[in-house]
Amino acid sequence: MSLAVQGDGDVESMPSGIADCRDTCSAVYAAGRVVTLLATPAGSQRFAGWSGDCSGNDACTLTMDRARSVVARFVAAEAAAPAGSWLQGDLHVHDDHSSDGSLPRQISQSLPGNNPVSAQIGQAERVGLDFLMLTDHRTYDQHYDPLWRSDALLLIPGEEANGSPHATVHGAVDTIVQGANPPDTPDFVNLQQSIWDAHSQDAAWVTAHPDDGETNDDGTPNVRANAQGVDLVEAWNRASNPDAELDYCENRWNAGFRFGVAGASDNHFVELWLIAGPGSPRTQAFVAAASERGVLDALRDGRVRITPDALAPIVTLEADADGDGVYEAIAGDEISAASGTTIRLRVRVQNGLGNTVLLYANPGRSAGALQSLKATQNDQSWTFDVQAGDAPQWYRAEVRGFGLSAGIDTSNLTDPAALTASLKLFDQLRAIASPVFVAPGPVEAQAEIAVPADLGSDDGARRVAGARGRYAGFPDLARSADGTAHLVLETHEPGATRIVYRARGADGEWRDAPRVLSDDSKTARFPRIAARGDAVFVVWQDEADGQLPRRPQIRLRRSLDGGASWNAIETVRALDGRAERPVVAVLPDGPPVVAWQEIAPGKPFDVMLQVLGRDAAPQNLSGDGKTLDAGNVFDARAARWPASVWPALAVRDDGRIAIAWQDNRNDADPLWTGTTGSGNGTNPDDWQIAVRTRGASDTDWSALQALGDPQQAERHPALAYAGDGALFVAWDRKALSSSGANLAVQAARSGDGGANFKTAVTLAGNAAAMSQYPRLGRDGDGRVRAVWTDSRAADWRWRVMTSVYGDTGWDGGSLLLARGINTWPATAGGAIVFASTRNAARLQRDRTQQVYVLGTTH
Repeated sequence: MSLAVQGDGDVESMPSGIADCRDTCSAVYAAGRVVTLLATPAGSQRFAGWSGDCSGNDACTLTMDRARSVVARFVAAEAAAPAGSWLQGDLHVHDDHSSDGSLPRQISQSLPGNNPVSAQIGQAERVGLDFLMLTDHRTYDQHYDPLWRSDALLLIPGEEANGSPHATVHGAVDTIVQGANPPDTPDFVNLQQSIWDAHSQDAAWVTAHPDDGETNDDGTPNVRANAQGVDLVEAWNRASNPDAELDYCENRWNAGFRFGVAGASDNHFVELWLIAGPGSPRTQAFVAAASERGVLDALRDGRVRITPDALAPIVTLEADADGDGVYEAIAGDEISAASGTTIRLRVRVQNGLGNTVLLYANPGRSAGALQSLKATQNDQSWTFDVQAGDAPQWYRAEVRGFGLSAGIDTSNLTDPAALTASLKLFDQLRAIASPVFVAPGPVEAQAEIAVPADLGSDDGARRVAGARGRYAGFPDLARSADGTAHLVLETHEPGATRIVYRARGADGEWRDAPRVLSDDSKTARFPRIAARGDAVFVVWQDEADGQLPRRPQIRLRRSLDGGASWNAIETVRALDGRAERPVVAVLPDGPPVVAWQEIAPGKPFDVMLQVLGRDAAPQNLSGDGKTLDAGNVFDARAARWPASVWPALAVRDDGRIAIAWQDNRNDADPLWTGTTGSGNGTNPDDWQIAVRTRGASDTDWSALQALGDPQQAERHPALAYAGDGALFVAWDRKALSSSGANLAVQAARSGDGGANFKTAVTLAGNAAAMSQYPRLGRDGDGRVRAVWTDSRAADWRWRVMTSVYGDTGWDGGSLLLARGINTWPATAGGAIVFASTRNAARLQRDRTQQVYVLGTTH
């Protein structure tokens, strides 16, 4: 078989022989063997079909009764005006889940809070925002508050991460932990690692107020400005100086960094809603879909424009690089153009009458505006022709004019002289859009301190699914007794997330092409899989009815023939609330056990479990023993809603069920960093690992058992039974410090079915490294294997670490030093599945993350 690939894509064969072919490849097969070729377009490419011994656009299947020659052709999508709509929101808003989330709390940590989650959501609704992120300082707990709900606003998880410098992260699955900077390394390694951590989840990373974190006293970039992969930078934070922030952005763009701009009210105070509340300024994102994924895609693409309020000017920048009259690029986009190419720019200003429109090109404001125009109409457009050069270029548009509220720097409110100096009433920034970037090809950032070269080598892992230029992640793995590996993962397309399944036989060969199990849904997330005999079960959370309001449900799909065919999708749980993060296991006699976390109005997050086909309704396993308090209207922090989240599940061969989750009921003030009168509390919360078990013939569950150090935050549990019936629990541990503390993986073993656990031990400890998100599985010999994401590699990149429990306990661990940033591992039968960026072409603006599986001979 000889294969030629034209264009940008990958071709693989079933059976193996050709893997991820991008140019010319060949393989030898036994005479008469049936071979199937699968084509995967990269990024925005499309597959244009086969030629030679195959034709059409479907999979190419040939019988090797003679030598075969095939050509696979990929082509770029036809240039067209971007399709979508503008949604407006705020990327940086606080409430009383931040220690300084309200004016009373900034005066004294012992005073009541007056800024509940519902207050900021309500104000965002009143001013007409479409989406909102609550970005409390170094915590995810605001999303566990029962008040985190809206029928009019698309709520997206957010956090103001890191101790220094600050960043806002959007769309992450939990808090992004900034660990201690490794010794003898530049003072941005932990920042770089946290960016990679966020991107491993396809979350958006935004540099917050760069003039307070990434610059020296003279305004020049400091060492932290070397971090690569930032998606947006706050060019307009209401609590700081937008001119200084624009200077920072231009400096980084001139050095080849590629990111868009963001606006941020950075609002903490309900007292400032009139001049600096949510949406002041507002970030407008050009989205392909009005969904969480649509907004996050727009942010990571830099397709953003900023305006200070609903009545202020709006500026839009577009570009036509091929002269066909179609403006195929908008602000934030990168254009690949040969030197000398004429590019037409179009600037449109709405609500702009009387304002000045400025067009800048690199190097930026220091060289003066390329164009300066006065808007004589309320809705006006201009076009300009520019020439592409040999070196990278950028162009951006802004609007300036009279604007009182836009000129108020809220950080100066207590300094009248500084406030007066900042009020340049007739030259205020009134609107801005991200740049359009132009270059002959992809641009690498020319950082003052470079990120080390990738030290990884080829590991022989096989790609499960995922295209170059796209995101795939959160994989899971189950093994059938016949050796078949069943794999699921999450793929992201523009404005959509889907669940994909693939099976690999005991011979190591794929049984079929990747298959989408979530049908037409665009909001399917967080899959888990379990198998026993010929039965395979996949669960995920889904919002197929839309994300306004946020009401995720638990979905399940089953196969009774080893994954060859699948029954219709079943809804396991739907309620007036959120059902999230399902896990699944299978009892020896066949029924699936499903567990998840859920929250309903006026209730905390609890862990639910249901044996499908046996239990008429889910059972709440975490509710007993919680002390609840709805609080009072005079103190936003008076409420007490202990959360039980991140469930893990395991079933022993005799039918015994074990369940674990992280639980903060024993924290002095669960979900809060201090309560009225007590001042500062724990941050993060004093999470512990809760475990309960039930025998196959029992009706009652064991009492809740709490594992972990009560002076540490124990999170993200994993469970597995060994072949001898011993129960293992693993989790990651963090000191009760908001940042600058590394995570370590802990594991405990029970030899009596979960009644008693030996003291937890640290797996492959390394005080200078971060170890997080463990998973457990059973190898073919019955031993338990742990896998987790680890930062100890000398090139700073996240890699997969694994350790096996043997006759003398856990071994010292092995770091799988493969190429790329490798995260989210899971294991079963000795195989390890994980997400990897190994095929990413550059460190910025390349979303490539695919899922790979590594056999037992790693």
